[in-house]
Amino acid sequence: MKIHIGTILEVAINIITFGWGKYISAWIAVDLFGFESCGCCERKEWLNRLTDKEYNGHCNTNNKKDDTYSIY
Repeated sequence: MKIHIGTILEVAINIITFGWGKYISAWIAVDLFGFESCGCCERKEWLNRLTDKEYNGHCNTNNKKDDTYSIY
């Protein structure tokens, strides 16, 4: 089993932000700066491929819960 830095970083961000990391980063990237996404999944994949060249994980774009970031 190889170490996946992206997954470790994602868990650390979730712990530090009490699970609100993706929502906060999406709000900043999408609402404030006008990007299409926060880039969280792309960052995770890129970091995981640094330590595991055979990593073939993909962003989970079918999960609507991950695509929304409303706090209401």
